[in-house]
Amino acid sequence: MAIEKQDFDLIQVLETEFDSLSPQLKNAARYIISAPDEIALYSMREIAGRAKVAPATMVRLADRFGYDTYNKFRDDFRKRIAAPVTGYAARARALRHRQNIVGGSSLGSEMLAAEKENLIGTYQAISNDQLELAAEACLAARKIYVVGLRKCFPIAYFFHYGTRLFFPSSVLVQGQAGLFREEISQIGKEDLVFAVAFEPYTRETVETSEAAREAGAMRIVITDSPVSPLAKDAEFVFIASNRSPSFYRSLTGALSIAQALVAAIVSKTGDQAIEALDQMDAKLRSSNTYWYK
Repeated sequence: MAIEKQDFDLIQVLETEFDSLSPQLKNAARYIISAPDEIALYSMREIAGRAKVAPATMVRLADRFGYDTYNKFRDDFRKRIAAPVTGYAARARALRHRQNIVGGSSLGSEMLAAEKENLIGTYQAISNDQLELAAEACLAARKIYVVGLRKCFPIAYFFHYGTRLFFPSSVLVQGQAGLFREEISQIGKEDLVFAVAFEPYTRETVETSEAAREAGAMRIVITDSPVSPLAKDAEFVFIASNRSPSFYRSLTGALSIAQALVAAIVSKTGDQAIEALDQMDAKLRSSNTYWYK
């Protein structure tokens, strides 16, 4: 019996109805649940081959859930990519349901496949020129303000840590002791803001980006969509693919962009950067920062 399609999570419907499916339809549904984004990206024959079923089985599965054609079935998966489910609890629930059906042993391979796709998707949208120009903008700025809060804090911290020798006056915006607005109120038109945020966007990160825009400061943003509130009128926008079978968005693509930008800054700085790094390394070793047996 076909299910009436209104506003529902198609993956959740597949999970709920899984036990009522025939063995072949279960094989198809199991693969779809384990890799839903692939339905939007690959042909029916390709998906059938990966699921180890006949192409006709994919048509029957679409029909089973009330779709006139397989293409309409696939369109709903394309909509999922355009508008992913938000909320940590919802994603954690989806992870649990999926693992109950496909088996916990698949999580590692799912994570690996997702991260490979994230890196490929991220760098397909980035040019070397864009990285070099962003590095030049950093070097030309009077002061750099770095912000990335909550789940994105590791990205912001890495960028700040990786460039602290070259930009000793840079500010890692954290808002400690309630000083957030005081920190961002100092942003001027000769400065640059490096901001990182994914949906759901942390309010203070968006406010920092807005403060930079109003002050006329340059902005480099790493975010998840061209329509992200950080991307509005920003001079440099890096879109990081961040899909994950886990309940937290992947940080791999964003961290890779930050690493590439740090490398571009070092390259642009040349011998001066090498000398500074050499001096820092010597100080760390002399102060017993590193462990030696």
